[in-house]
Amino acid sequence: MDNINKQRMVLSGYQVCLKTLEDQDLEYIYKWKNDWGLAKLIKAYPLPIARYEIQEWLKKNHSDKNQIFLGIYLKDYVSIIGVIRLKYIDWISRNAELGIYIGEDKYRGRGLGKEALKLLLIYAFQEINLYKINLTVLESNASAIKLYKSCGFTKEGLLREQFWVNGKYENVLLMGLLRNEYKENLGE
Repeated sequence: MDNINKQRMVLSGYQVCLKTLEDQDLEYIYKWKNDWGLAKLIKAYPLPIARYEIQEWLKKNHSDKNQIFLGIYLKDYVSIIGVIRLKYIDWISRNAELGIYIGEDKYRGRGLGKEALKLLLIYAFQEINLYKINLTVLESNASAIKLYKSCGFTKEGLLREQFWVNGKYENVLLMGLLRNEYKENLGE
């Protein structure tokens, strides 16, 4: 990962970069928020959303001081392919919850999400000094669990039959990553 530009909030890697979402990205967000297949993968309820709601949503997310919300872009800095964020940041206990998805189906399974996650972990642990990052994921989402494990996250718990999806209740895994585990797994 070659660069963190703090003035424009750009985290730059080899194939992707993370940067603040802009108004021109809203059409993609609108499409992804109305993608019911994606909603099922990321534990979001597949409720239709109107275009005008997206601007309010973006404004709300940008104004939340306990969240870092970024777009995942190809290295051209123009083509948005997903979003990643740290939410519910507890600035005293130094922990946050991770959320990530690749919205463009053709870019899934190509290692771009892993690179984006590694960029965010560098930022979280080295730049803003977080101590722990946690997440929740459907137990049936094997590719996401594989990604999280490859970055050092470990299973911390299970919420039995927590989320209604595909006509049934599914279990949700709780996973976490401590700063010292990050250092061991990603090498500092």
